[in-house]
Amino acid sequence: MFDFMKKDPVKKAKKHIEKALREIEEDYPDYASVEYEKAAKLFLEVEHVEFAVKYFREAAYTALEADDHIRASEMKTEAAEALLFDGNFGDAGGLYSEASDHLFREKKSRESLRAIGMAVLCNLAARSFDLSVNLMRKAEKRNGGSKGPRVPLYDLAKISVGTLCEGEEHTVTELEKITNAVKPKACERPLVEFLAASVRLAIETEVLIDWAGPTQEEVQVKRPIEMELRYSCPVPVRVIDVRFALSNSLTFSKEPQIAGGEAREESWLFELNPVLSGGGTVGPFKVTLEGDQVLVHKLSNTVDFRISRAPAELTLDLAPARVSCNLGEEAILDVALRNQGEGPADNIRILISLSEGLELSMGGNEKIVEFLGSSDGIMFQIFVRGISLGEEIITLSVTDSTGGEEIVKSSRIDVG
Repeated sequence: MFDFMKKDPVKKAKKHIEKALREIEEDYPDYASVEYEKAAKLFLEVEHVEFAVKYFREAAYTALEADDHIRASEMKTEAAEALLFDGNFGDAGGLYSEASDHLFREKKSRESLRAIGMAVLCNLAARSFDLSVNLMRKAEKRNGGSKGPRVPLYDLAKISVGTLCEGEEHTVTELEKITNAVKPKACERPLVEFLAASVRLAIETEVLIDWAGPTQEEVQVKRPIEMELRYSCPVPVRVIDVRFALSNSLTFSKEPQIAGGEAREESWLFELNPVLSGGGTVGPFKVTLEGDQVLVHKLSNTVDFRISRAPAELTLDLAPARVSCNLGEEAILDVALRNQGEGPADNIRILISLSEGLELSMGGNEKIVEFLGSSDGIMFQIFVRGISLGEEIITLSVTDSTGGEEIVKSSRIDVG
C-alpha cells in the first residue's frame, strides 16, 4: 500500500550522480566513488545493466584518483559481475583482468589470481581463445609456478586453457577434483558450470587426422595424398571454426568441405600436395565445436612423414646407329641426354666404352653432368677415330646419384 511513496530507483541514482559530480568539483574523489557506486547499484536493481556498468567504472576511476587500488578492483569486479548477468562475457573478461592488475599491484596474490582466472573463463566463453592463452601466460608468470597460492578457480582456468586451447591431456577425475573445490558466487555459477561441462566434453571428444588409405611413412613430392579429418563427441555438436596447420612442404589441393549440421560423429576427406622434399607435418588442426550449452575447442593430433623428391627419368639417344669411316679418319656421333621425369637428376655419369679398333680423338671417356632439371636436356658430340679395320662398337652407359637402372646405348662403326 506504500509502493506509491517509494522513489523511482533511476531518479535516486541520478541524485547520487549529481552528488558525485559535486564531490569531484570539491576534490573529494573518494566520496565521489561511493556516490557512483550507489548509483550503479540502483541501476542494477531495475536491470539497467549498461548504466550500472558505466557507474561502477566511474566509481573505479574516482577511487584510482584517490590512489585506492583495492576499491578500484572491487568496483571493476562489480561491473564484471553485472556483465555476467547480461551474458556479455568478453567485456566482463576485460574488467576481471583489470581488477586482477590492481590487486596484484597491492600484493593481493590470491585475490589477483582468482580475478584473472575469471578473466580467462570469460574469454573462453566469448571464444577469444588466443587472449585466454595470453592471460594464462601472464597469470603463470605472476603465480611463480608451484610456489604460488592454490586458488581453485585459477586451477579451473588453467586446466580449461590447457584442454581447450593447447591440446593437453587431462582426465575427467582431475577436472572433477578441481571443479568440486571451486566455490563460485551465484552470478559466476552459470559460467563456471558451462566451462566445466565444455572441458569435460573436450576431454571426452576426439579430433583426429588420419590417412584415407594405408598409413604411409614416405610420400613422393608432387604426388597428391588423401587424408581424413574426423571427430567424435558424446553429444551432438557442429563445427563452427577450423584452423589448419601444415608444414611449408605441403599445400591443400582440396580442403575439407565442412558442413554445418550437428552430429556426434563426422568426417571429411581432404587432399594435400607435397611441394618440397624433406619432412611433412599435418596438424594440429584447431577445431571449435558448438552444441546445446556446449563449447568445445579441441586440437587434433599431428601426422608426420617423409617426402621424397620426384624421380628423374633419363633418356639417352646415340646417333647414328651405324656409321662408316676410313682407317685413321674420324666418325662423329651425336648424343642427346634428357630428363623426362618430374624431379631433377644430379651427378649424372656418362661412361664411353670403345672396342679395340677405336680411339677417342677428342676428350676423355667419362663425362659428369652435375644437374639436370625436369624437362631439361643436353646435347654433345663424340669424335672417334678408326685405328684398325673391321666392325667396331662404341657404347655409352649413364647412371645418376639415385642409383637407378643404368641406361646403355651402342652404335656400330665400320672402319674400312
